[in-house]
Amino acid sequence: MKNILIFFYLIISISYGNDTSKVVQTHNNGNISMISYYQDTEKGLELIKQETFHFSGPKSMIGNFKDGIRNGDWTYWHENGMKRLEGSYLDGFKNGLWTRWYGNGVIATKYIYDNSAPNGKITEWHIDKECWDKKGMECECGPSWWDDCETHQ
Repeated sequence: MKNILIFFYLIISISYGNDTSKVVQTHNNGNISMISYYQDTEKGLELIKQETFHFSGPKSMIGNFKDGIRNGDWTYWHENGMKRLEGSYLDGFKNGLWTRWYGNGVIATKYIYDNSAPNGKITEWHIDKECWDKKGMECECGPSWWDDCETHQ
């Protein structure tokens, strides 16, 4: 536990400007788990950006903060390096287009958020683009997996 706290509080100051520092945390295997960027403001240190990493090393997330809450673009990756999720926050709420991908790089879902509530059309894709009806016959995939192979435009 003591080692975890030491890593948690390990602060490495790097000069991106006179007022920016970063905190690096590591997994127990020595790989970086998180990098948090702080800016010195009149209120004190303010978290402005964060990156997380999978246990095996690849980046898993990067996102920005404003006044301590999520704000701006956020991107998440699968452990294989393929993009997993991408979207924006506005004052801590999901806002605008969010896209999710399967681990093989195929788009899984696109949806619009307004104050973290889905707003408008949600589009989903099949992971392998192959569909069968209830009788086991191959048919055209619909926009959602539950669409029983109806004809879609």
